[in-house]
Amino acid sequence: MKKRFAFVWLIAVLLIVAAGCGNDNSGGSAKADSDGLFPIRVATQTGFNEITIADDLGYFKEEGIKIEYTGVLGKGVTEFQLIAQGVNDAFISGHPPNVAQARLAGLKMLAVAPGMVDNKDFPHVRYLVQDSSPIHSLNDIVGKKVSISNVAACTDGYLKYYLSRQNLPEDVDWTTLPAPGQQEQSLEQGLVDVTTSHPPFAGIALKQKGIRQIATSWDILQSPGAGLSVRGFSEDFIKQHPDVVKGFTRALAKVRPWINSHQEEAKRIVAKQLKLEPENLSVFWYDEDKDINQDYIKQWFDISEQIGLWKKGEIQPTDIFTNEYAPQ
Repeated sequence: MKKRFAFVWLIAVLLIVAAGCGNDNSGGSAKADSDGLFPIRVATQTGFNEITIADDLGYFKEEGIKIEYTGVLGKGVTEFQLIAQGVNDAFISGHPPNVAQARLAGLKMLAVAPGMVDNKDFPHVRYLVQDSSPIHSLNDIVGKKVSISNVAACTDGYLKYYLSRQNLPEDVDWTTLPAPGQQEQSLEQGLVDVTTSHPPFAGIALKQKGIRQIATSWDILQSPGAGLSVRGFSEDFIKQHPDVVKGFTRALAKVRPWINSHQEEAKRIVAKQLKLEPENLSVFWYDEDKDINQDYIKQWFDISEQIGLWKKGEIQPTDIFTNEYAPQ
């Protein structure tokens, strides 16, 4: 009996040790699930995003990846914080300055794939006013109430950059309205003077009577790069799962040109997820290059340094991205 008890106790200890060794506390994702797919945890998106479309089309599954949505970001919470806390694995929204600021804060994040870019016909940001407004250009926003979804280089940042270049005072009442569609609704109700409207909600707003566009992000910056968004992981995740990262970039390289050539179908996929009508939505234009363009990153750095997000030389464009895992 003593020998049997000792044997059972030994087996129990070995099982506990094995279970402990199997836990991954390094911030990396778990191993492949029972379905053989590797889970990548991401924040649930509330806007137009190519991850949702690539997932719906099965492009991630083709690469042995399963996207797991962990919920909408809380107020004041960033994707980078959730990755650092081991809640998520990838960041799937935001622009180069967001990655730079995360790294300056000590979070070792790295972009591995491009997302959207700015386009004259499909602009990154539209600036909208009521039809009866005396505001007819961005020069007229001085002293006005301007809604933004959050403080970022592409929300208040673009306009601060514009005012600086025009030698105009930065006398603007920035009003943060983070809920999806809240900016546009506030404009319709006359609670703000100007919105900084992104897809898909810019399209909904422009369909409403009495709403007028005064400018776009393309008018300010005249460059595809100024709209560049990036997707990526922590350096630890990349080191632990390089093949998964390569599969992730392959799936995104496939979906970006698909969206550009199938915009109506892409709208239907996003509309289904957001519970909106597809005919009301506006779309982003996506970078069809497989690599991240360093010149585009540099444009973001020029904007960020001019508006004081960090001092020139504190961080370099090459510090925040790699093309090592891009499809060849």
